[in-house]
Amino acid sequence: MGKENGAVNWKRVLILAGAVIAFTIGSGFATGQEIIQYYTAYGWQSILVILGFAVMFLYYNFNFAKAGAEQRFEHGNDVYKYFCGKYVGTFCDYYSTIFCYMSFWVMIGGAASTLNQEYGLPNWAGAVILTILTTITVVGGLNSLVDAIGVVGPIIVVLCIFIGLVTVIQDAGNIPAGLEVIRTGAYAGAAEGETIKNAGANWFISAASYAGFVLLWFASFTAALGSKNKKKDLNYGIVGGTVAVCVAIALISFGQIANINTPLEDGSAYVWNADIPNLILAMKIWKPFSAIFAIVVFAGIYTTAVPLLYNPASRFAKEGTSRFKILTVVLAVVGLIVGLFLPFRTLVNVIYVLNGYVGAVLILFMIKKNITDFLAKRKKA
Repeated sequence: MGKENGAVNWKRVLILAGAVIAFTIGSGFATGQEIIQYYTAYGWQSILVILGFAVMFLYYNFNFAKAGAEQRFEHGNDVYKYFCGKYVGTFCDYYSTIFCYMSFWVMIGGAASTLNQEYGLPNWAGAVILTILTTITVVGGLNSLVDAIGVVGPIIVVLCIFIGLVTVIQDAGNIPAGLEVIRTGAYAGAAEGETIKNAGANWFISAASYAGFVLLWFASFTAALGSKNKKKDLNYGIVGGTVAVCVAIALISFGQIANINTPLEDGSAYVWNADIPNLILAMKIWKPFSAIFAIVVFAGIYTTAVPLLYNPASRFAKEGTSRFKILTVVLAVVGLIVGLFLPFRTLVNVIYVLNGYVGAVLILFMIKKNITDFLAKRKKA
């Protein structure tokens, strides 16, 4: 990589920013379930969660991109050994592979819930459609994936920002009442002792957990991008993607706060406990819009599901071989069964939150390596 020459390729920056957005916005984000648990549940402190996440997200992605550009890893997952040493790095390598696969289960659950809540289709229908589409894409190879998801990502983030913005403008007067509901726990339709699901005891733990679980998705992905793109283009892409995601989170979170006790049409759930809270917001804006948004949510789930299924398959088999194809199909079918068996809200809460803490520990290893390298440089100087 060495010296960086030439102007910034803004088209490439946009595609890279789009890929960052698409990879961050999976089923949990687009459905609004993730935002409820990591942000909205903390009331006004959701702003602190966003700032904490943004700082950590930029920090480790710049590190992954730099390491990928300088080290040219044979496998993207080698980035863990680079930052954590042989033993911890090997553990993280296998752990992140398992986590990517577990996150694929969450995508299955999200696809099932989305088509069920919006169109009344049975849960298995959305899950089977997603599994078939994802399997075909992964078996076909990953060459065009970044370009494909880089196109879908901005569409989803624009629609999420639109929903959040319109909701916040329409219902700005309800935000104080919503904050009060969250503060006092006065949730509509809540059974005794039932409350909103959250990601941790306080806003900082939530920010670290959110940054941590996203880290496990991004480590090998960003390291691979670092070895294949100009440093300047990738860094601008990372910043652009981060800003877009954080703006979307802030708008949706405050839109949810303003409507925390708004029910589904049939009154069976509310924004605070619905599987797909964002569909309630979309329906409130304009009923036909939620039908369109459900398709976009499904597309967002698909763009995230593909690399999450590709990661474990490519870890244990070479892309393009018959072993790779068989493994992909087996992993997809098992994921389909698990994703249908466990409730979507529970999948997001357990899998993401637990793995977020592991990712947060990795950030500490990264800080340690940065300090060690910095001191070693100063000694040489």
